[in-house]
Amino acid sequence: MAPIPDKANPAKADGPLNIHVFGDSLGDGVWAGLYRKLPKADGYKVTKHSRVSTGLVRKDFYDWSKAVRQIVAVHRVDVAVVMIGTNDRQAIVENGRHALRSATWEKIYKARIDDLTQVLKDEGAQVFWVELPAMRSPRFGRDMQYFNSLFEERAAANGITYVRTWQRTLGDNGAYSAYGTDDRGRKRKMRTNDGIHFTMSGYIKLAGFVTDAMADVPGQQSDAQPAADVIPASVKTPVAPVSPALPEVTAPEIAAPAPVARPARSEIMPSQLDGQPEDVQRSERAGVSEVASGIAHALSELRGFVLPEAKPGRADDLRQPQGTSPSDPQPGQ
Repeated sequence: MAPIPDKANPAKADGPLNIHVFGDSLGDGVWAGLYRKLPKADGYKVTKHSRVSTGLVRKDFYDWSKAVRQIVAVHRVDVAVVMIGTNDRQAIVENGRHALRSATWEKIYKARIDDLTQVLKDEGAQVFWVELPAMRSPRFGRDMQYFNSLFEERAAANGITYVRTWQRTLGDNGAYSAYGTDDRGRKRKMRTNDGIHFTMSGYIKLAGFVTDAMADVPGQQSDAQPAADVIPASVKTPVAPVSPALPEVTAPEIAAPAPVARPARSEIMPSQLDGQPEDVQRSERAGVSEVASGIAHALSELRGFVLPEAKPGRADDLRQPQGTSPSDPQPGQ
């Protein structure tokens, strides 16, 4: 496994392969999946720079152009993975106010894509721009497909790898589905109830699309070393489903990082809810129940893990109302 050499500083080629993830909350999830698929013990260092609720439109909220320059100034970036766009259905304010999809809006947005990409390429990084996945809401999905058309166009223009996900996240019937086959061939719930984000099983599968692209990269146009020399075939997502039997739980799997803490919250700004489909609005208001669902799913991921039996009077005895002890009279007594 040979790290991509840094064109600006060849001495930085020593050490682990440094993979940096940029983007919004979907980027958060891809980082979590890559962290599990590319362990540090195997010579990888996966670093998260994604920020929830950010995008390329609102520089006043978070300026990715400035942030990425600060990051490459202090970090060696061998591989950059970018997944962003779910928060960008807004007007751009730059020398005036420009409506979404207008000619000026599109020109500015493309320039910001190019700027982010060029900073990473100048660092010597191999850039993988991840396509936004299929969405449950048709209206929201159409906007995400519009963003994908811009990302794909600029990826080709900038000579970077475009990682496709939309078709690969549809159900067998070609429509949106919350369920799918994980990277071990088992049927799992892959999407959270907001119809936008993924469960940990889903994020691991998304990460598999990225590692596949790193291993193959046919027609890669950047000056970086071919990706087949970067990611060994052993981390690729299997092409044929394996046996659905549950594997024996191993210590590294249990020790993997916890799922992203915010899988259930849509990144649509509150001001954007007006006029949105009812299913999107309902999913936004269901944040609290989604958090509980995410926690339950996280516990199910830790296969074989059993909580210790609660002892009366101990802090983990959830049968006792808060502020009471076993000797306190209980309701109805």
